[in-house]
Amino acid sequence: MNKLILTLLAASALAGCVNTYNLDGRLYKGESDFQTAVNQSNSGALSQVKKLPAPLTEKKLVALMPSEAALLAENTKRIVTATRSAPQGQHAVIIENLTRSNYKMTRVMFEALEKRGIYKEVEIRDASSMSVSAEPSPEYDVIFYTEPALNTGQYFYSSSKHGKQIFAYDRSGEGPVNKINAFIEAAQSMAIRN
Repeated sequence: MNKLILTLLAASALAGCVNTYNLDGRLYKGESDFQTAVNQSNSGALSQVKKLPAPLTEKKLVALMPSEAALLAENTKRIVTATRSAPQGQHAVIIENLTRSNYKMTRVMFEALEKRGIYKEVEIRDASSMSVSAEPSPEYDVIFYTEPALNTGQYFYSSSKHGKQIFAYDRSGEGPVNKINAFIEAAQSMAIRN
């Protein structure tokens, strides 16, 4: 009987603690529904990317970004700094899920470049920190996302011919398809230039 009461109490407590997430103007109840929506959004955006008949350059592209673990550690650190306490319970779950979705939505940009076939090859690497940087070589260019401090996130493109420069793309389009297509167009212009 005590087990039944404890089970009912736990179930009722959990029922009232379902987190709600917003993605592209739609609300999702619970972590599973939210992550499924993120995956579907990314898959849909990738499905419309058309492969080029041939690469625009014989170079390889190395794409770097903070790993999911690095993002989570940084987000947790920033919350501790702001609130002077570590996130607990549902707050920790929300941070983990938003971190996971942000990681996926950044990675899909690089996956779109790979699918488009602009470069002979695209190698996507995860970095162990938020301060990401890499040097290019005559054989490969580098694109990376780095965010060494709060509100400083930026993409950079680096080639042996032109050095390191800000990688700017049109972020004004709504939805993942427009953002991915703008990212691809910007990368194509860099590849052609080099």
